[in-house]
Amino acid sequence: MKNTLIAATCVALFSVAGCSPVNSDGFSAGDLDNCKGVVVNVNFGILSDDPIAECVEFETETALAKDVLSFAGVETEGTEAYGDMVVCRVNALPSDTKEIVVEGEDPYLETCVEMPPAFAYWALWHKSEGAAEWDYAMEGVGTLMVAPGESLGFGFSSGTDVVSPDIEP
Repeated sequence: MKNTLIAATCVALFSVAGCSPVNSDGFSAGDLDNCKGVVVNVNFGILSDDPIAECVEFETETALAKDVLSFAGVETEGTEAYGDMVVCRVNALPSDTKEIVVEGEDPYLETCVEMPPAFAYWALWHKSEGAAEWDYAMEGVGTLMVAPGESLGFGFSSGTDVVSPDIEP
């Protein structure tokens, strides 16, 4: 949202002077309803943060998922054991000081050392261009390449509730 506002302001105020909403890495914020890049969705599930929905456009054929996410304002943290192949936090959630409470499980504090438990983890999702359904990503954010027309997202899953990145209107 912030990037979209900055880009729109830049275009509106400085289009005559040649201002470009594209950053130095070649990314720009696009119109979410008519995205010509990659749609990024984050559904925080029980972590109760506001969902994220952004369009990230770029001029190359593909871009690294981690870079697309970062431009959309989605910062990830991997685990000590697996690096960014396993994401343990998205935008600093879950907190490293507040326990996660899932019915039927002992309270859990995410340390980002090993693999998160099956009852409290971030799932990285990918949707190919034209696909109706999300699929689990087969790679981590540091190796997954995405192309315009695709979607990328996270859902925080808890207990038996597997959360996709779908954002409810």
